[in-house]
Amino acid sequence: MRRWVQLAGLCLFGLLFALSPLAEKLLLPPDLFLKADPLLSLSAFLASRRFHESLLYGLPILLTALVAGRFFCGWLCPLGTLFELAAGKSSKKKKPPFPQWNLYLLVLLAAAALLGLNLSGLVDPIAFLTRACTFILYPLAMLLTATGIEIVRPVADYLHLVTLSHAQVFQPVFSLILLTVIVSVALFVLNYRRPRFWCRSFCPLGALLGLISRIGFFRRRVKSHCHSCMKCVHSCPTRAILDEPWQYRPGECIYCTACATDCPVHAVSFSLARDPAARPDLKRRRLMLSAAAGTLAAFAIRKDGIAKVNPNRLIRPPGAIPETEFQASCVRCGQCMKLCPTNTLQPCLLESGIGGIWSPRLDTRLAGCDQTCALCGTVCPTGAIRTLPLEEKKHAKLGTAAIDTGRCLVWAQDRLCLICDEQCPYNAIVFRWKDGSRKPFILDTKCNGCGFCEQVCPVQGRSAIEVSQHGEIRLLEGSYIEKAKELKLELKENAGDDAFIMQGGPSEKLPEGVISK
Repeated sequence: MRRWVQLAGLCLFGLLFALSPLAEKLLLPPDLFLKADPLLSLSAFLASRRFHESLLYGLPILLTALVAGRFFCGWLCPLGTLFELAAGKSSKKKKPPFPQWNLYLLVLLAAAALLGLNLSGLVDPIAFLTRACTFILYPLAMLLTATGIEIVRPVADYLHLVTLSHAQVFQPVFSLILLTVIVSVALFVLNYRRPRFWCRSFCPLGALLGLISRIGFFRRRVKSHCHSCMKCVHSCPTRAILDEPWQYRPGECIYCTACATDCPVHAVSFSLARDPAARPDLKRRRLMLSAAAGTLAAFAIRKDGIAKVNPNRLIRPPGAIPETEFQASCVRCGQCMKLCPTNTLQPCLLESGIGGIWSPRLDTRLAGCDQTCALCGTVCPTGAIRTLPLEEKKHAKLGTAAIDTGRCLVWAQDRLCLICDEQCPYNAIVFRWKDGSRKPFILDTKCNGCGFCEQVCPVQGRSAIEVSQHGEIRLLEGSYIEKAKELKLELKENAGDDAFIMQGGPSEKLPEGVISK
């Protein structure tokens, strides 16, 4: 029974992940597992001091923990299911006890969150699995699909199957895929050697549910006819059962019922009861060190103790709330990056400091932001990226492009080049007379910062036109359209042909609002 429930939960997670581009048409939100994760929602709430609907999604999991402890870990967690399916055979030889670091890690995360730093997404099981699927499985699935289409394409041409013979598959690529692979492989190798190693030693969500289970109403029972064969001790994947069959820690039990199944005399059962649970085995010194580490991390990272790499080029997704609240809310799940149709959304390494690793940014040299798409906000589980109507999204100014005159072919070499102007959807690039010839300029009141100009620039290496944070609009609430009107911006897509190319002469003066680097 439990295995079928586990597989159903895993399949539901995979189905929602695969169908996330259809977010608005699904009965269930594609980020259901992320929203229902109480660790992510509570951490985002403590760090940002903002209420979000994900807090309500996490309540059923917390209530379940009140009744049956870490039931979610043993029955519904998709990462836990994968760890069980990929685990090696359990040895009956006595091994050294599992190091119990998850409670200390939970204290560290709580201390950091109270001071405004949200690190839960880096170690949370649901966020980790979603991130791994985004950066590893999704690109691999697209590659296999493209390979399959190429194999059958000759047959499709022969049978005149036009749709299939001309089908193309978009191949996403992410910058931190190697780091994600290394971390994932390491965890599964450890899990193979020591089943449920992550769940027992590191999982902060399991630690949170385990603490709540201390006041739970569902307990493991060992009847008097137990003859201490110790099979239950060896079969327990989390080592919740101690040296004797009747001794166990409810906070570490995932209610997998393996002990009851393996008991030869059926002496083990689970029933409703109200027995006091043993206190967590916590060392006071380690507890204080964990809280101190979380506090130190919050001060060091939030006060820019770690140098950022080119912070002016840190362009967040459209609809991203202001940076302080964004970093406090973002759980680094990667869902927004997975849905991006142009693959411009990439994970940060040090662009926003060490605390922002795996958070999304736009790589506008790789691709521009599609102005007909607003999917990234529909799958953000904590509201770090607002869900915006398409018209609002077009007014969510990402930044402003600027021309490097020392690299631009027109400025530096007096060559004819119109590519950036032709690709600009807002007609923000104009040509004016300068020093006896026409030169490109940027109208900052029209530039949305979408980055298509930077993507198509023919200059090798670093583009001659780059988008920076200058002029970005990031609102916690309110209308982007109204804010753009207040700033007197003209963010109208396809505003018309560039009339400056066809008229004017060398005596023209540069208009106000025209900028170049």
